[in-house]
Amino acid sequence: MSPHHFRQPWGGDYNRRAVGRDRPTLGEEASLEVSVTEEMLVNLEGRRIHPLYATAWMVRHVEEAGRRLIEPHLRAGEDATGYSVAIVHERPAREGDRLTVSARATRVDEQECETAVEVIGPRGRVGVGTLVQRYIAEGLFREGR
Repeated sequence: MSPHHFRQPWGGDYNRRAVGRDRPTLGEEASLEVSVTEEMLVNLEGRRIHPLYATAWMVRHVEEAGRRLIEPHLRAGEDATGYSVAIVHERPAREGDRLTVSARATRVDEQECETAVEVIGPRGRVGVGTLVQRYIAEGLFREGR
């Protein structure tokens, strides 16, 4: 079983795009559930530093939650890319912990979507921050372009 379980707030398939929909509304949220696995523990330069959830994995997971928020709103011929991430790793999480990673729209315009991101674990908040995604032309970063 995959360590990722995605909850779609719109009740549909994550991969389907609602062509031409409006931008996310302020306060709109998306989240995912993550079980911390051995591969998500802190490893630097091939060495296990701590037996704890790595900040690098937290960044990946908040980007995934943010993508789930923005993707159903992308228009035909449009995509989005991460522009900035700021995260504070407040508390450790251990292997086997279930985490809820959420992204909530806080500022939305025609150029970008900013979200407040939060990671909650069994002992409280693990991380908090912001994620900004910018809208781009679909295929802009394809190989060879």
